[in-house]
Amino acid sequence: MKWFYTEGKLTVSSEQQERNFMLGDLVLETAKRDSLLIRVKVVFTVTLIILCILQFALTTFPSEKTVYFYIGYISTPVLIAAILSVIVFVVLRSKRLEVKALRKLFKVSD
Repeated sequence: MKWFYTEGKLTVSSEQQERNFMLGDLVLETAKRDSLLIRVKVVFTVTLIILCILQFALTTFPSEKTVYFYIGYISTPVLIAAILSVIVFVVLRSKRLEVKALRKLFKVSD
């Protein structure tokens, strides 16, 4: 595999094909990915805080229950926040075609 950079283009050539990638496009797609991950983390945190306030601060804590009840009682807000975050991630992600194509070329050559 050979690669070189000239005038804003990253050219990667392997035995099967040669592709040109615009460096600006790769950076933009990576920045979008970072912004998406920050949004997902914010959604998870806010959802978890809201659910914990609703469950722990506004209601009385149940007493004389089994250990399994308390495990479920405490983990339910985390599970709901995680599911909502995954849904937000799937809905908001965009196709990162250039980055995926570049990764695929490097994986094929290994």
